[in-house]
Amino acid sequence: MVDMTKMKEQALQRKREHEERELRKQMGGSKSSSRRSSSRSASRGSSRASGRGNPSAQRALAQQRTRPKKRKRSISRWVLDILLVLGALLVMVIVLNPFR
Repeated sequence: MVDMTKMKEQALQRKREHEERELRKQMGGSKSSSRRSSSRSASRGSSRASGRGNPSAQRALAQQRTRPKKRKRSISRWVLDILLVLGALLVMVIVLNPFR
């Protein structure tokens, strides 16, 4: 069980690294500079190369760094939340009923 979680984490890490490499390659491929300067900027990080390159690749890289995509709430979760709120309101009405 522990090995499976470790393997999943390693696979996700490899996937992230691969995606970053692909984005950097996209950004580097659209530059008009030589290969030597692009390899130098890749080793320093993307902070220097952020002004150049493919804008869609830059947006994807920035979005990836900010935060992971939020999961959409399922219908069952909405129904559960609505029922909980209605139940809490019913309890409040019963407890605070002035006509007892």
